[in-house]
Amino acid sequence: MDVPNYLRDEIKAYFPESSELQLSSAFANHRRFNFYFEIAPQQRFLLYLSWDGDYDRFTFKSLEFSSEEVLRALADAYPEKGSRIFNMGQPRSTVSFESRGGGRLSALEFKGIIHCDISAGEISGRELMECVDPLK
Repeated sequence: MDVPNYLRDEIKAYFPESSELQLSSAFANHRRFNFYFEIAPQQRFLLYLSWDGDYDRFTFKSLEFSSEEVLRALADAYPEKGSRIFNMGQPRSTVSFESRGGGRLSALEFKGIIHCDISAGEISGRELMECVDPLK
């Protein structure tokens, strides 16, 4: 399973107003690069997926910024400046997981404000979205 594309679809289904920030089309589907999604216009939250560099392990975060204006300025600068500009965002929710294939995700670690059953070992993409949803 291609985890980044699977989660892109899950993000778009769960957050229908979301939009992916594009650094370069050459990197859009390369798993070792991170991806970022604004979940809706006029929000101060950003979703972030990173590959941990080890097998099929990933970290999915909801980042919070001081204001929607700050996030908008950073998102506008992202294509040219890269992901380091988002370092000022504060992790609100973090879920580390491993892909088991076929849309099955094995949750490894939860941090921050989590809106799901953290005792569940396996979660779906939809449940992952619910876990980190900053609008709940």
